[in-house]
Amino acid sequence: MHLKSVDLSQTELFQRHDHFSSWDECVHLSYKRARSIGRLYDLTAEDILHVSTRYLEFHTDPILLMDGSVPVLLTIHCNLYTGTLVMFAPGRPDVQVALDKALRFETFGNYFLTELDHGLDVINLETTATLKPDGSFDLHTPHRGAAKFMPPSIPCGILSDGIVFARLLVDGEDRGVKPFVVPIHDGHSMYPGITAKRLSPRGSSNPVNHALTYFNHVRLSPTALLTTLHRAMDPRAEFFHNISRVVVGTLSMAASCLPGLRIISYIAGKYSLRRKVTDASTGLSRPIISFSTQYIPVMTAIADAFISIAFVSNIRAGFGDPELGSVMKHFLAAVTKVTLFGHTMKDLVALADRCGAQGLLRVNQLDSLIADARGSGIAEGDILGISVRFAIDLALGRIAPPRSSDPESRLAHHEAAIISQLRSHLFRGQGSPKEISGSHRRRQIEAAILPLCVPLMQAVGHRMAYDAAIEASVDPTLIDIYLSSAILSDPAWYSETSDPAVHLSRSEQLEMQLNACTKGVARLEEWLDKLEVGPYVLAPIVSEEKWDAYEQTLETFGRSQDPSDDAYLEDLDTNRMIEEPQSTASSLCFLQSGSMAAKL
Repeated sequence: MHLKSVDLSQTELFQRHDHFSSWDECVHLSYKRARSIGRLYDLTAEDILHVSTRYLEFHTDPILLMDGSVPVLLTIHCNLYTGTLVMFAPGRPDVQVALDKALRFETFGNYFLTELDHGLDVINLETTATLKPDGSFDLHTPHRGAAKFMPPSIPCGILSDGIVFARLLVDGEDRGVKPFVVPIHDGHSMYPGITAKRLSPRGSSNPVNHALTYFNHVRLSPTALLTTLHRAMDPRAEFFHNISRVVVGTLSMAASCLPGLRIISYIAGKYSLRRKVTDASTGLSRPIISFSTQYIPVMTAIADAFISIAFVSNIRAGFGDPELGSVMKHFLAAVTKVTLFGHTMKDLVALADRCGAQGLLRVNQLDSLIADARGSGIAEGDILGISVRFAIDLALGRIAPPRSSDPESRLAHHEAAIISQLRSHLFRGQGSPKEISGSHRRRQIEAAILPLCVPLMQAVGHRMAYDAAIEASVDPTLIDIYLSSAILSDPAWYSETSDPAVHLSRSEQLEMQLNACTKGVARLEEWLDKLEVGPYVLAPIVSEEKWDAYEQTLETFGRSQDPSDDAYLEDLDTNRMIEEPQSTASSLCFLQSGSMAAKL
């Protein structure tokens, strides 16, 4: 696993702790970090257009998660903004100029698609671009609900342009939703007619200037329009073609899980090896990793990381197939994202909890990784939304997942059963698939099928990831851990199925997981080294050296002195005499409270 960013990760730009910096300081620092990574990789238009191996390496580099704001900025810039320009640059010298600036990171691109009132139904957006007699356009936000929602459009010290999707109006006729290139700000001030309102922070996520953006009759040049003035024969198809970088973004968001899985596994694994407790039965000290409640979630996360690497690599190879249609590409990206975000959120929460109070500190990265992962799970394809779309398509037979290389495996049987279950709900009393293909949204079946959509996508993903891991010759111990974890994601089905080839009782499922993880933890330090993320981990809990260095940076209040120093002890005695209560009763209370404090 070659990582070209190791040297960059050790520079002051990335090694500094900025948790006590102001919001604006953090934002400006994130843009500097993002630009340095972008220029390091120096992606070409072809890398972005064809989702090359280099493009995937860029999105899976652990350096991105040394600052959780950076992958947000880079995904918007490289995939959505630059990727859209790449689509329309041929034959357009003006677009090529903008593209070249973006590839050199002379500007940071933005992408204005969703609106406050239009998220998943963004095809109904209300921002307008009206053609004027001189060929220019009037870009306008007609009401507050049409404000563009979330893009970080506030000045950040670097020039910013954006792709803005608006409804083209020509002589009062709606020509459909079209993309326009729009200058947003010069790095310091918004351009005339454009207003941005900074939204509240996203919990404990790293700072990003997410905003509501409004356009008040902004004049655009005739070349701002990336497509033609004509109304398409199929406006819906044109719309989805124009936003097709969102499909690549779905895969990019899925790929971004890989460094997260590797980093959280490393942090929790290293902490669990060095953190010790006293065994009540023996009185001896033992590392917390020796408890099954600790090593099962740690080993599960490590297995998820390595199997997911094989899974994403397999998907990317298929994604480059020119014979693969856009719908199938979107399905593969969606199932990858749903599966990997399921692993990521499960492992993040479990491992953060197993790191106790120290897992709550932002400096130890776990808590902020959880918040950042939640945001990425919504961006460029909400997990539930894409699950509903493609699970229904699977049940209706409109698409089919890639065939399993081991159709007799437990995960393949589970996948087929969940598809069959959804199909039975969908078709119950409705006749043939052809007869009901237009009625699947009816309320009487909606309540039954919607809760099955995410589990179905995960079942497909677990099976595909398992197949990919076997094909990639991932270590069998890690595959066994992954298999046991995937089974425990739906334990009821395996215990209820009547098929003796796949049936497992609850105790058998737990024993399978325990045995696999117990075997794996014996090689824990080997696995941690193979994750290759040590240089990218800032969390001080991973070693005594990092903790000592971190402690030296903390703001200190009061006198700092060696407790073994006689003068220090004399000061304590003097302070006690000054504060000592006068009555015997109060003195007894004082001593009791002091004794209790010592116990605590």
